Amino acid sequence: MSLRLRDNVHWCESGGRAIFLDIEADRYFCLPKSANDAFLRLANARMQPGDDERLGAVIARGLLVECSATNIIRRPPALETPARDHAAAPQVGLLDLGRALAAEMRAAKSLRSSPLRHAIAAASGLAPEWRPAPGASDRTVQTIVAASHAISFLTRTHNRCLVRALAVHSTCKKRGISPKLVFGVIAHPFAAHCWVQLGNAVLVGGCEHARLYSPILVIE
Repeated sequence: MSLRLRDNVHWCESGGRAIFLDIEADRYFCLPKSANDAFLRLANARMQPGDDERLGAVIARGLLVECSATNIIRRPPALETPARDHAAAPQVGLLDLGRALAAEMRAAKSLRSSPLRHAIAAASGLAPEWRPAPGASDRTVQTIVAASHAISFLTRTHNRCLVRALAVHSTCKKRGISPKLVFGVIAHPFAAHCWVQLGNAVLVGGCEHARLYSPILVIE
């Protein structure tokens, strides 16, 4: 029997544990040890006798589904290791502050009124609306970063990483920049984080903080 993960289920390995993000159910979860070890062997094409039975409950829940091809377990997304925080502009105007605040308010409202999958689908569907003039791209990003940092004094910062990341990601796309929106996890103890990254630079979410997490979902 060949198996693959159901659509909209993503995973990564952290501390020897497979961690899953089920976008449809809007939750993270892990597996019992025997099923966890069997899944990791499945993902590495090293299944042992009895692993089908160890994964029986996972299959019954519809998280693993049969497929016609050889076992295809999507690998966790590739991402450059965060190396630095992106520079912020020394000054930012009222217009950019207003844009940043409006973007965060839209993101917060969306997360309150709709499931996470809607926000992820919207972020995945964004395309740059125009291209900055040569040399202007980095200045644009610095302004967006500075504005996001500045309004953090007006909005609460605790558990705000997803709202802020969604807002900055969408603002970048509207201004012709294409960063990555990254969801990451840690197994022990479990924690989740979200940040925005361009190359190896973190725009929001903190480089040192982001480096602690294993990417589980990356949206261009």
